[in-house]
Order: sequence, then structure tokens, then C-alpha cells
Amino acid sequence: MKQSKETIQFWNDTEIAEYFKSKQADPRLVDFVSGLGDTTGLRALDLGCGGGRHSEFFAQNNFVTSAVDINSRMLKTTRERVALIGKPIDIQLGSILDIPHNDHEFDIVLTTGVLHQAQNVDQYKIAIQELSRVLKPEAFTFLNIFTNGIWDDTYTQLEDEYAVMTQEGLTMTLLPKELFIEMMADEGLKLFIDYGEDIKQENTGPRAVYRAVFTKV
Repeated sequence: MKQSKETIQFWNDTEIAEYFKSKQADPRLVDFVSGLGDTTGLRALDLGCGGGRHSEFFAQNNFVTSAVDINSRMLKTTRERVALIGKPIDIQLGSILDIPHNDHEFDIVLTTGVLHQAQNVDQYKIAIQELSRVLKPEAFTFLNIFTNGIWDDTYTQLEDEYAVMTQEGLTMTLLPKELFIEMMADEGLKLFIDYGEDIKQENTGPRAVYRAVFTKV
């Protein structure tokens, strides 16, 4: 996923990294994993690992854990966080458009706040294809995305129907929830748990956030 200079600066900013480093694991993920039973030896990928909160959670719950992010500052933050728990994880620089892992490798892939960073719908489709590729059959992906459920007045509409640029210079593709579910289904990812769509105040402003679990069929 080619990033603009503004995007690189934003995600590698020390304050942004510390903001994400301070977050705790999503309680929905905690509940979901608790329902899986013994997770020892299951393979988990934290795709777009950010501050490392979910890499830490997976490692603490005995998953064989991998983390990928396109931003070197976020990888550094993840390394710092997981070093405190003494659990080894595989951390790699990489893009969701070309995930540096094998086909059918993971039992669960978590990707929160990443897919909508596609530059356009075509990139979004590639990202979903890659997500499906690395999942084992009957494996799960736990995710959240920003949708077009809220359209901030500060957005600049780009050429693609669903693509915008934020006031920070970040490009996002904000799909309707229903279209996203259809695109996931096209790649063999079936909706498993629908946590719903709500408005959340993020550090960059109000966002419509859709949270769900999909399974690979």
C-alpha cells in the first residue's frame, strides 16, 4: 500500500505511536478468544499491529504470534511492548496488499483500523484477497473498519466514489457496511459475528466504526 508523505509522517509520529501503545486489547476480542478454548499453538496474525496491544494479547494467550505493519515506528512500538512480557513473536515490515506470510497460515487474523486505509476500492479488494489468502479454512478474522456512516465536513472527496482525504492528509476508502460484507463474501469470508456499527470519537475526529468477525468458508 503506497503511502503519501503525510501518511508516513502521521503513522510514524512519536505521539501517535504512544497513543496507540497506551491502548488495551479490544474487550470483544478478549471475549471471542475466551470462547475458543485452549489456544496453545494456534497461529495468530496482528495485521497492522500499531502499538502492539493485540500482539501482546495473542502472545499472552499462547498463540504463535506474528505481527505486520507498514510503518517502522509502529513496529518499534510493538517490539517495546511485547518485550515486557518475555514472549517471542515474529514482527515484520509489510503491507496488507502483499502480506509477507504463506497461504493458509493462520487460525485467526486481527486487523483493526487498517482495511479502510486503502487508496480506492480496487486496493480494498486486493487487501481482502490477501486477508483471505493467509487464513486457514474455517479460520477467523476479527476486524474493524471505518465506514461511510459518517461523512466528516473536513473530508476532501477524491476521484473514487468512496475515497476521501482527511485534514491530516490521510487517504481512506469508506465503504457502506453492506458493500463491505458483500466484498468479503466474494473472497470466501462469511460474516460470523456482527458487533454493529457505531460512532466513535477517534484521535482524528468522529468516525463510523463497524466491528465484526468473519470466518473463511
